[in-house]
Amino acid sequence: MIRRGQPITFRGLAQTADVSLDFRYRCTGLRRRVEQLRPQQRSRPPQPAAQPPDDSPSSVVRTLAAQLAELKRRNRDEVQALRQALEAAHHR
Repeated sequence: MIRRGQPITFRGLAQTADVSLDFRYRCTGLRRRVEQLRPQQRSRPPQPAAQPPDDSPSSVVRTLAAQLAELKRRNRDEVQALRQALEAAHHR
């Protein structure tokens, strides 16, 4: 959240980490860290959003999605070829 320039809040952290707000409040170490970072963030001017690095989650998701699409395409092609071969074998 700091690197992205997002406001540091309990709700935002819970949403980013995909955990319940209740869980977030019960983690005392994280609670202290949020409470420590909030005043620091208020005193700094907002930073412009930087471009995510190549290993950012969105980049990783895009890469994996492209790989998955390619594997699905290959699978469809292979299944089609096998069906055609099976049909040809049955008609002999």
